[in-house]
Amino acid sequence: MTPATLPALMSALRDPVSGCPWDRKQDHQSLAKYLKEETAEALDALATHVPGDEATERHLREELGDVWLQVVFHAQLAQERGAWDFHELERDIVAKLVRRHPHVFGDVEAEDAEAVLVNWKAIKRDEKGQGEDQEPRVLEGIPAALSPLDTALEIGHRCAKVGFEWPDLDGVLDKVKEELAELQAESEPERVEAEFGDVLFSLVQWARHKGLDPDRALRRQMQRFEKRFQRVEDFALQQGGWEAQDLPTLEKAWQAAKAVAP
Repeated sequence: MTPATLPALMSALRDPVSGCPWDRKQDHQSLAKYLKEETAEALDALATHVPGDEATERHLREELGDVWLQVVFHAQLAQERGAWDFHELERDIVAKLVRRHPHVFGDVEAEDAEAVLVNWKAIKRDEKGQGEDQEPRVLEGIPAALSPLDTALEIGHRCAKVGFEWPDLDGVLDKVKEELAELQAESEPERVEAEFGDVLFSLVQWARHKGLDPDRALRRQMQRFEKRFQRVEDFALQQGGWEAQDLPTLEKAWQAAKAVAP
């Protein structure tokens, strides 16, 4: 009989006698790359998701399901060694969310999202046994696994919370222009790299001020580029191959592709 739940299915796949050889072979470390890959694919699905659109809704559901599978797989491994199981994982996260939402499940007042974040931060500090005089460093504890774009965004958010911030969007844009000018003025490779990093970091902060997710924006741009480039590639192959094309011809094909796939 096919298992009715994902934890039951995972248990069957890991069965030492009748399970799957590949699944039985895995451990937490070997699975780490799959969690990273599935998370990236879920983010790609989110970048193209259109609420209510059947195809993108299905795609998002599938990719989130793959992420959920990885979570359950890790829980199964923990259960096998007698450490904890899926139910304890679920119990702990429910307890944490209830504890960190006293404005919903208790008598604490929180009028807006900013107040919620203040309460959340204080509760986390209490959970770690830290007093007000043990405030962690502003940039301490940023997950190393975050992408560079997400790390830059998190740095900006944290600095803004303590007042280290541009007063308005124009100030950020001026900083972007300043960094671009410095990049153009450099020629020494190490300095060019440093200035290029400054430009990227400033652009991420501009996106933050605009309420944009830079990682999502870049993912969507790359998806658009791929679709357009495939049209250019089709054109080139139909016209004798890449070697038969010159740059003006390819540029014209690119503009035509942009018109079809904006």
